[in-house]
Amino acid sequence: MTKFDWIGVVEDHGSRLAWGFVGDSAEGEAPVGADAARLVTFGGAASQPVPAKITATAPGGALTQTQPLGLLPMTSRLALAGLCRTIKDFDGVACVVDGDQSHWVQISADEAVSFQSYLTPTLTRGLNAAQADSADIDALSDTLSRPERLATQLSSAQLAEDPSATIGHLLGAELSATRPYWLGQRVALIATGPLAKAYAAAFTSQHLMVEQHDLRQLQQQGMIAFNSQDEAV
Repeated sequence: MTKFDWIGVVEDHGSRLAWGFVGDSAEGEAPVGADAARLVTFGGAASQPVPAKITATAPGGALTQTQPLGLLPMTSRLALAGLCRTIKDFDGVACVVDGDQSHWVQISADEAVSFQSYLTPTLTRGLNAAQADSADIDALSDTLSRPERLATQLSSAQLAEDPSATIGHLLGAELSATRPYWLGQRVALIATGPLAKAYAAAFTSQHLMVEQHDLRQLQQQGMIAFNSQDEAV
């Protein structure tokens, strides 16, 4: 078994992510009981209201917002820290598709300025569409232009047993609500799995200036960023 220099662990929403590192290189998942000189647990600090610096000393904490009421979990904050480490001076919007939610975060000078969260991933699972890796662009455009008809549109998609249409309608509603965030902005899509492809197709259909990143890889980079900050203190 590989001996790691350190292991980064984040536990959030009943899930546990643990990666082993040698220096600043991620060497794979670290099972429970893996050997390492140091264990770094992320997410143990109190939450912070936005605006807030994305990277701070470990262990860090979730980000909160009162208007609209929101909670951006530590798993998503790590991904944002990884984005800022990977792309220096990123200025724009990140869409983090993480677990049960998607989070749209305005970023400037390595700071989370504001964010909005959506239950689109939860709804895709509830409507048996989570494994579809494409979004019906006609359905997306229909809901984007008339979001008030979402419930009827979803009913039709369910009757037709068309998961691509279901995702298209849901993403059309999300893009309609987030238009002030993405219109004319640089957008980083941070996601993994089938929904990553659906979001990417949706963004491309609206000609967004989108850059796609793997959620897990940026979470690892975020752990490195936080750990480096902690060692510098």
